[in-house]
Amino acid sequence: MIEVYNLEGMPVSKYRTQEDGSFTLSDLKGKGLPCGIYFVRIKRPHGTETAKLLIC
Repeated sequence: MIEVYNLEGMPVSKYRTQEDGSFTLSDLKGKGLPCGIYFVRIKRPHGTETAKLLIC
């Protein structure tokens, strides 16, 4: 599962990944997120990763 948060920590979107766990940033294109800085949390069976995302 992929969760997208704004700078205030409020969730703005959630996405389910494919069964194989693959995900690309192009999966977020066209989702209606305005330009800005976001945090992306990716939950996987072996742990959780958090990254900063810039959409412009």
